[in-house]
Amino acid sequence: MASIQKRGSTYRVRVIRRGYPIQSKTFKTRIEATKWARGIESQIDSGTLQTAEQPSIQLINANTLFKNVADYYIKTHTIHKRNCKSETYIINALIRYWGDISICKIDVPKVLKVRDDLLANQRTGDTINKYFNAISKIFQMVASEWSLAINNPIKNISRMTVNQSRTKRVNGLIEYTLLKSAEEKSPRLLTHIIELALETAMRRGELMGVKWSDVDLEHRRIYLHTTKNGAPRQVPLTQKAIKILNVLPSDGSERIFPVSLCWLRRHFENARNNAKAAWTQPGSNPFEDLRFHDLRHEALSRLSDAGLNVIELAHISGHKTIAMLKRYTHPSHEAIFRKLDS
Repeated sequence: MASIQKRGSTYRVRVIRRGYPIQSKTFKTRIEATKWARGIESQIDSGTLQTAEQPSIQLINANTLFKNVADYYIKTHTIHKRNCKSETYIINALIRYWGDISICKIDVPKVLKVRDDLLANQRTGDTINKYFNAISKIFQMVASEWSLAINNPIKNISRMTVNQSRTKRVNGLIEYTLLKSAEEKSPRLLTHIIELALETAMRRGELMGVKWSDVDLEHRRIYLHTTKNGAPRQVPLTQKAIKILNVLPSDGSERIFPVSLCWLRRHFENARNNAKAAWTQPGSNPFEDLRFHDLRHEALSRLSDAGLNVIELAHISGHKTIAMLKRYTHPSHEAIFRKLDS
């Protein structure tokens, strides 16, 4: 069976047929996607489809080891997802628990053991729910593609309470201390990255992926081809963002920030730790649990303080629901009072 899904400006087609690995490809038009899907289905029907891996359906049953089922799921399902890397990490962790156990013997107590271990390691409710989702998807595949009547243990387990949204603000003296620490202890490029994150509300991966060809200074925007939710978007540029882009070194690099995510993680942690050590104000240290992602929260909160409505904020952030946008945006009391007084 073929399914075609529109993702931004492209169409992803998947052909699912029992006994064959999922065939998937992306096209610019629906017509091309439909034509390719029909060709694949025709090859399957005639027995001429050549695949690198064609599992034998006769070997798949309730006693198949979990590691074999999970490996199959990674190669035929996870690989096509935007969260491929994180889901693969989770499934490999599950394989370490249950690798040599038959799929039919994975039950509620075994899942709860994983949950309790994650809690003992101080993993959040959000993270544990991701483990639950991965387990559930694997068992859904077993039921839908292999027609095996095996109970999905997740159906009998309640999801963890979602963590409360973070309300940390990175402004005033906190922002100054962070930028000062970045300037003193890290390459100058880190300061530009932090400043642009605060001006655009872009995610870390989005910032690191921006190419100069995606920057339109004349119309004051950055075009993001690939985002977390799969839809492209245009990020408007403030006057300060334009100034930051204008002073970035031009060394012929394709990307505006020609460094890796590991580079950013390492140097941001150094700057945060130095800022934490330098903080002398009373009360809790704001750098104790500061994350790079908090810069996105701060940027959206500033835009809200400036008077942008939820539709405008969602246009900039890329959030598809108001509920998710609410978790990221925390207007200051001063901004609310200004609006009330006016």
